[in-house]
Amino acid sequence: MTKLTINNIEIEVEAGTSLLKAAREMGIEVPTLCYWEGVQPMNSCMLCVMRDAKSGQLHPSCSTIAQEGMEIETDSGDVCAARKDVLELIISEHVGDCEAPCSHTCPASMNIPVMMRQIYDGDYDGAAYTVTNGLVFPWTLGYVCPAPCENPCRRKSYDETMKIRILHRNVAEKAQKDNPELLECPPDTGRHVVIIGAGLTGMSAAWVLRKCGHACTIYEKDEKAGGRWRNLPEEEFPIHVLDAEIDRIARLGVEFEYDQKINGNGDMDAILSKYDAVIVACEGVAEAGGKIFAAKEHKLAVRAVGNGKTTATWVDKYLKSIEPGPKNKFFESKYGKLSKPDLERMREQNENQESMAVPAPAEVLVDSQDEAGRCLHCDCRKRVSCGLRKWASDYGAEKKKYNTTEKIDYRIIGSGDIMLEPGKCIRCGLCVAIAEKHGESIGLSFVGRGFDMEIQVPFNHDLDEGVRKSAAECVAACPTAAIAFRNKEDIEACHTTTWIEL
Repeated sequence: MTKLTINNIEIEVEAGTSLLKAAREMGIEVPTLCYWEGVQPMNSCMLCVMRDAKSGQLHPSCSTIAQEGMEIETDSGDVCAARKDVLELIISEHVGDCEAPCSHTCPASMNIPVMMRQIYDGDYDGAAYTVTNGLVFPWTLGYVCPAPCENPCRRKSYDETMKIRILHRNVAEKAQKDNPELLECPPDTGRHVVIIGAGLTGMSAAWVLRKCGHACTIYEKDEKAGGRWRNLPEEEFPIHVLDAEIDRIARLGVEFEYDQKINGNGDMDAILSKYDAVIVACEGVAEAGGKIFAAKEHKLAVRAVGNGKTTATWVDKYLKSIEPGPKNKFFESKYGKLSKPDLERMREQNENQESMAVPAPAEVLVDSQDEAGRCLHCDCRKRVSCGLRKWASDYGAEKKKYNTTEKIDYRIIGSGDIMLEPGKCIRCGLCVAIAEKHGESIGLSFVGRGFDMEIQVPFNHDLDEGVRKSAAECVAACPTAAIAFRNKEDIEACHTTTWIEL
């Protein structure tokens, strides 16, 4: 056994234990990009460094074996500064969008590229999940949303923007007719939230909280839910659309109490004594504070939904006694403005049709799959679980700390289910080692030296041939989605927000 101290705590580990393993067994979070269980340490990213206070040296913890008497620091100033420097060097060469421009602009944070892939593949149940999980009222917003997501769409700079609003309207309408989407709720938590105001904000908050297992009751002063959206002309917005989506929320277990006007502190005191939390989703009722939370109704329908979702997320944390963490600025890698030739290359590599699709001029598309096939898929397949994004956010790394004059690499290698984007690759070597571990007959290899070094498939074989047996593990291990399934994303991106807040 070996005795040492980590962060001033004396521990004893078995001989041959790495510093990384020792620290993690203590519950200490250690950042890594090139480490993968089952593969020998690569020592290529140096993000996992720790400092030995006795010698003053920084050691890569994934490959450094614990030695008797070491005094290890995992998060001292020198360690954090070194990690930040490593991250800034890596991201100076990293190319790609963390978020597709359309999703980044959506106030409700819907994962639009995922919807596009699901529609194109004919997976309308999956698309219904995506649009409902993102927009709560996807059919209603298909009529009343001004579609801010369509303006930054890169396809717009090439020919004509993707008709995102019409697509999620079509998906929601199809789901309502064929298979009304009722997302399952977890077991009841025993906590009960009241929401004052049955506009899109209040109902969206209730939907999120029910999805967290909390009971919800909505008080509404009018005879029906929906607020100002009920006053639109029928030819502009068919009211049965809103009614159908309100009914879906009620069937999820949300209770509606109509003709309930809240007047003064007396009413609010009674409410506070009855419920575990209160969300005020209308004006002039009560100020936020304590267990009262404000969710601002908004004239922009999709922002109203987004406000409700965000407030519900904070209420869920409050009910679960989860302390809000520090608000780090999320790292955002962006392509920026692309030229016409760049967009043409992107179209050739991403469009799901043999020839350029002609944009549909009609308001309601004849074929949603054709339209979805036009998507350029300028999103990251690991937008949520990307290790580089997480650690760059946590350490406050700056994208432009080290400017590079290299031409941006937009290439996508691979014509089948697996794709490799050299511009996103940090040359950690994990995919090469994993392919070798699986005994691939062709595998992957490093080609070139220095800044020109990159991952390639030997002998000009296709990527699918190089990773026939190891594809799934290569994709799972890749810290940046440089190697990914073309039409799939990480599970977290589809079903949860993990470390990224709404």
